[in-house]
Amino acid sequence: MNKILKTCILSICILLSISIYNYANADSYLYLNNLEFDVTVNTDGSMDVIETWNIRVEDTNTLFKAFEKDSSKYTKITNGKVSRINKNGKEEIFTNTNKYSYHLDEGTYYFLDRGNEYEIAWGTGKENNAGNETYVISYHVEGAVGKYKDCSEIYWQFIGNGFEIPARKITGVIHLPNGINSKEDIRVWGHSEDLNGTIYATSNNTVKFTVNDNKENNMIEIRIAIPSNVITYSNRAYNKNKLDEIIKEETKWADEANKPMNVASTIVNIAYGIVITVLAIYTLNYIKIIIKNKNKKPSMYLQYYRELPNINSTPGEALFILDNQNKNLDGKDFGKLFSASILNLSLKNAIKLEKIIYQNGREDTVIKILVQDIKNVNGYEEDIEVFEYIKKACQNKIKNYTMDFNMATNNNTSITINDLKRYMEVNKDELISLKTRMDDIISAKLRYMNYLDENAIIKKKKIANNKQAIFMLIFIGILTIYGIGKMFEEIAVPPFYYITIFILLAVVLFLRYFAKKSINVFNQAGLDEKEKWKAFKKYMEDFSLLHEKSIPDLILWEKYLVYATAFGIADKVLQGLKSVYPNSNMDFSTYNNVNVIVRTDFSRNLKTHRNYGSSSRSRSYSSGSGSGGGFSSGGGRRWRPAVEVEEDNFFQV
Repeated sequence: MNKILKTCILSICILLSISIYNYANADSYLYLNNLEFDVTVNTDGSMDVIETWNIRVEDTNTLFKAFEKDSSKYTKITNGKVSRINKNGKEEIFTNTNKYSYHLDEGTYYFLDRGNEYEIAWGTGKENNAGNETYVISYHVEGAVGKYKDCSEIYWQFIGNGFEIPARKITGVIHLPNGINSKEDIRVWGHSEDLNGTIYATSNNTVKFTVNDNKENNMIEIRIAIPSNVITYSNRAYNKNKLDEIIKEETKWADEANKPMNVASTIVNIAYGIVITVLAIYTLNYIKIIIKNKNKKPSMYLQYYRELPNINSTPGEALFILDNQNKNLDGKDFGKLFSASILNLSLKNAIKLEKIIYQNGREDTVIKILVQDIKNVNGYEEDIEVFEYIKKACQNKIKNYTMDFNMATNNNTSITINDLKRYMEVNKDELISLKTRMDDIISAKLRYMNYLDENAIIKKKKIANNKQAIFMLIFIGILTIYGIGKMFEEIAVPPFYYITIFILLAVVLFLRYFAKKSINVFNQAGLDEKEKWKAFKKYMEDFSLLHEKSIPDLILWEKYLVYATAFGIADKVLQGLKSVYPNSNMDFSTYNNVNVIVRTDFSRNLKTHRNYGSSSRSRSYSSGSGSGGGFSSGGGRRWRPAVEVEEDNFFQV
């Protein structure tokens, strides 16, 4: 996994953790799971309100709600009551104390005119515990409807900016008087801080609204204009027209409030368009690359090649060619190449492999260095690197891993296979450095032999780097779309935005894999050389089934086995040798050494670095707070103060 992908995943995890933390903290504090308003507007201009609070209460003795007095929106609030719905679904009526108290006992409430506001409060009985409760609050509002010559107006703030309790969901149903001919005669507007609500006239006498995830101190108010004659009387009657003024005012507020949302919608569209366009471009480019590289073929196809295609090519070079590589082998192939070099060094008598048996019966193999200067041995350059690495391991080997370690390798010119693997594990950076040097040596030799297509190498490298750019693009694009969608909740980002992005991303990654695989980094000479090595590998795998009269001597197979080890087919070749030469002595040291080497995984410890809608605009739309409804409602909780506060009694309204 590359660093950029890790960074993207880490960033997403951090964002999720912050969201979960905030969500958990809100839950442990005070939170309305659901708040429902049921409102009945009467023909006399009054209205009756029922609020149902489904709330989590913790360490809270008293809940309250207050209404600031404002004669321009209503004249009086009366008949406040509180009850609770118990677990059996039955209503428990609370007792009115008719007296102000900072803390109220469970099951009691008061509703008072406190001079500049009306306040209703009730006791929860949850001073030192927590739980979900359902409370029902009801009250009567006189003069809630303003009656004008051309319309009647209901303008009510259901949640004020002094209301400190957040709510997951707020819903409301407003029942209008009979006499409205059509819902087209009802004009509705909703105001919320985050533009996160919807409001509709659902029939000729019903209006419904919904607000999701309302934060604390975020007000919600509803404005409704209906025909004037529906209201027969109101103590707030005015001898003037109002409808045009209301529409102009709401239009102005809506335009101001929707400016940021429109900008946000444009940004979301642009982000989506950029992501889709770039992914589409990648898709077309990868398809072109796949089609173009289908025509790049060797000049001939061979089934078998019965001798080394090039006696000057090392096992590493052959492995690079077979794997269509020009720069780096993966860790697994490096392990096979490391084994092939040990075997070749053994055949050239630079090292010696000896089987040992410990006192506990466990078997191991000791590598003994036989020469002081590897330059005196006619070996491949990668073999020299492996020899120097083993030599250094012998001199710095980790001692006392086994009871009789010193007896097996008591000098600095020998090391067991198991201890060599331990040395690799402890010195990983050194092992990676060895691999890098071997990769560079082999890559330089392939260029010297003029087998590589430099333009194809550049294209393949570009495709390899594209993966980081693609993931970064998707990460930024989705983060932009999702983040703006969360900031402006009325921007309902269509699900198909995410669906099309992920589908196109899957297509791009699928095509990228095959495009990268289809690019052959070799020129025509390299392709022909690869075809020979493929045929030679196939011959080594199948030679025991060919029943040919002329089969290479065993001594030649020793050299072939070095390549077979690098190709990962030495086991199969050894089995073939046993079937073709059944009467030969197969127990001499070379073949025992091959068995040991090909079954040793030297790569285990190698880690290479490698247009949106909100609510209906015709009859309903959300605007910002604008001038607001004029009055403000607040509310929240009261919990343990240092000294309980009491005030003089107020008369109940």
